[in-house]
Amino acid sequence: MSHRWILALVLTCSIAGCRPKAEPLGAEPSPEGQEDESAEEGPTPVDDRGQRAQASRRPPAGSTCSGRDDCTSDQVCVEHRCQYRDTSVAAEVLAAAAEAQAEAGDWEGAIDTYQLAFDRFREQDAPVPPDIACGAAELILRTARDAEARERGARTADHCFRSTVPGFPGRVAVRRALARLRYEGLDITTFDGDEPAERFFTGEQSRPTVDAVQVSVQMPELEGRELSSHTAVRERLESEDGQRAIAECFISDWDERHDRSASAELVIRFATRLRDMGSYDVYEPELEVSQTTTAESGFEPCLAGAIPALFSEDRRSARGEAWNQAVQITARIQ
Repeated sequence: MSHRWILALVLTCSIAGCRPKAEPLGAEPSPEGQEDESAEEGPTPVDDRGQRAQASRRPPAGSTCSGRDDCTSDQVCVEHRCQYRDTSVAAEVLAAAAEAQAEAGDWEGAIDTYQLAFDRFREQDAPVPPDIACGAAELILRTARDAEARERGARTADHCFRSTVPGFPGRVAVRRALARLRYEGLDITTFDGDEPAERFFTGEQSRPTVDAVQVSVQMPELEGRELSSHTAVRERLESEDGQRAIAECFISDWDERHDRSASAELVIRFATRLRDMGSYDVYEPELEVSQTTTAESGFEPCLAGAIPALFSEDRRSARGEAWNQAVQITARIQ
């Protein structure tokens, strides 16, 4: 092949924007001579080990500062925090788009866009800014619904930790998200390694804790009626004590079925009973919870017994119109 032909080929490739195919974030490099078939399927929302290794070698960002002398040579003081000097404007724009998608509820699209931003930072040999690394990690962990997604989230969280200093605000949500997943076999010691770990969920799955359970109570207003007793019952179910009682029933059900979610429909009946106390009358509230199935164990029977107990000490004197309503309660592991 002549030198003239080689030069023409190089120019053509430059104009067309030819470049090596970017590895999915978090994926290990493919062996030489083998193509990564997964790359054809679109972005994979995970962090890559190479970027995490580079984050380990750089001084972490995010320290508070009052001037340029407070930051390392590769960082500048921006709004009282040290930030990396090198960047990619295109990647920053993509990260902003990902944030907007996440706020709009398009989580999958947001994760894919974060992927493109991470790719662009890598192509420019620029570090991923701490707020972007931690924001992507929190989103992936919060929306993960399977083992591989949780692994991807942990790898991105590792990037967040390696590129920031302790106390950086963006780490808080990431720490909490990981704490809710620790029962899934997460080995938290891997985040302390000198080198980035390949996998983080390497242990046995253990019993979930109350803080890892998300509870939803569907108890709409009664049609055509606004009753204080109805509002009080709903608020009690949505209170911290109510959420804990429901979560504990879910964990009890998880012990039997090991399912990540549980749902129950119960009928709640409210009435008041008059008690003559001599010089005055007392109207004691009575709450009855009934199952809608014949299950003898699990989430629904547990709730039928736990919910009335929430009101056992709440004996406030009050008249109240009787009502009954079917209530849907759902709990799932976050």
